[in-house]
Amino acid sequence: MRIALAMFALAACSGRSVPPPTPIGPPAPIVAPSANADDLSVAQVNGRPVWGSCVTAQAARGRTRDIALRECIDFELMAQAADARGLATDPDVVDATRTALVNQLVANAYEDSFTKPENFGDKWDRLVERNLFPFKHEEFRASTYVRVPLGETATPEEDAAAHALADKIAAALASETGMLSPQFVELAGRAAGLPMVKTGEEPKPARWVEYADVEPRVPRALYKSYADALWAIPEVGRASPAVRTKWGWDIVLFSELEPAVDTKPDELARRMMPEVKRSYFMLWVNEITKHLGITVELYKDNIARLEDAQ
Repeated sequence: MRIALAMFALAACSGRSVPPPTPIGPPAPIVAPSANADDLSVAQVNGRPVWGSCVTAQAARGRTRDIALRECIDFELMAQAADARGLATDPDVVDATRTALVNQLVANAYEDSFTKPENFGDKWDRLVERNLFPFKHEEFRASTYVRVPLGETATPEEDAAAHALADKIAAALASETGMLSPQFVELAGRAAGLPMVKTGEEPKPARWVEYADVEPRVPRALYKSYADALWAIPEVGRASPAVRTKWGWDIVLFSELEPAVDTKPDELARRMMPEVKRSYFMLWVNEITKHLGITVELYKDNIARLEDAQ
């Protein structure tokens, strides 16, 4: 690092011609400010102070006091060399200064000030509700069914025949445990002695048994008799007796469990805080706009030109 600093200082004094940067705003401040009223000036470089807070900060990174002091002096030398080159108005320097200002505002006025649910006022509950599912929800169950289908106009005789076939399939599966969906469908097809057709697929043979997977759902999101059968199954990998639904006679496999989650309030606040802070940030920025009376005007024609350029 010392070598790099020395080379930078030599380059700054070499007298080479460097094209001046195009200014884009007021120059970035060059004179180092004191950390507080008790900060000590430990040296001067061409009349500008080197502060003890800089030495302390460098020493905290593992330097000796003398090396830390030398680094702070070298830093001031580089700052003055950059100023002499006109780099205080360099677009990158000015933009970096603006970025540092924004970062400091966010760190002090947002990150450090919004750390508890009460800091968000009445918006906390709404923001939590929007992102609550991973931390608080009832039990979900995924399933697969095999179905002996019936139309809405099925006769009692047709219903009885479908029921008998569904009972035959259910009886063949009743003692099976640990079934996965493909195995369940295969065993049901053997028991039925009919082609297995996924629900919605065409064309269909003259007689068939259909099947489909059902994503994890709560009981109220399912047909009632189907939900009752699914929630009566004692463990994942087992199948229900035949049950009448709107679409025919079903045998239901309990294929996957997503247990209920009920995170306690303190733990919920801790785990939800990062997501709530991300969600609340734009609301906070809008409040700044209102508080300062700032207006934002969009020039749509110019924006469209930028898009054309891309």
